Amino acid sequence: MGVTQRVDPEPLVAELLARGRAAVAFDHDERVDALPARVVSEGEKLRVGLHPESLPADAAFDRVTLILDDGSFWFELRAVNLRGRMVRAADVTTDGLAWFDLEQRRATGWDYAKLHEEPS
Repeated sequence: MGVTQRVDPEPLVAELLARGRAAVAFDHDERVDALPARVVSEGEKLRVGLHPESLPADAAFDRVTLILDDGSFWFELRAVNLRGRMVRAADVTTDGLAWFDLEQRRATGWDYAKLHEEPS
């Protein structure tokens, strides 16, 4: 038995979308790049907006990690780590961002204000 900060990521996603920060990391040219992102929820789907000028022309986004986080001090820190791939969104918006749909494979959430004992 131990103490953990892990929580169910699903309820935390909506809170972090409303008030947190977002960034996406991806493989490119044998290194990891990271970009700030705008993330919105459309039903069950998360859509990720990136500035087109910052996108590498040949980035495939087959393996990405999307981080949604919030908090400045230790007991305020909370985040969701979503792993998967991003595909270009079918519809085009006029806000100047390049939009992608996240095809999520794995999710992890943590919240240091909710430290709790793990069941054995």
